[in-house]
Amino acid sequence: MTWVYPIMEPVIEGIKAGDPACATLGVELIEQDGTLPFGRVLKSNAARALKGIELSQALKTRIRRRVTDMLAAGNTPREFKEYARLLRKVGFDDLWPRMVASEPVGNKYAMRYFAYFRALQERSPAVMARGR
Repeated sequence: MTWVYPIMEPVIEGIKAGDPACATLGVELIEQDGTLPFGRVLKSNAARALKGIELSQALKTRIRRRVTDMLAAGNTPREFKEYARLLRKVGFDDLWPRMVASEPVGNKYAMRYFAYFRALQERSPAVMARGR
């Protein structure tokens, strides 16, 4: 087991400051499936920090792929709440058909997040404008 907490705290601060290299490391952290000491806290904090900065298209694509793959697999650890918020910020409209096709029906926790994304999709600006 690798001890990364002392290294990742400054990286998370760098993300908050808008450092592109730190943002890349933050995305790499949330892409990791392995367990780490304080991994849930570090991954949640990294996702929260990434949500607050402007990201490159490449990083947005990696985030979209990671979160949608996790949801399709039914892999929704506790930090997934922050991942879902991050996906909401970077946008997922183009992936919605893929998300619907791989709906995690057998997993009640994953379905909770799927319902969250469905509600966001239904409340899109185009739908809201038609409803008025």
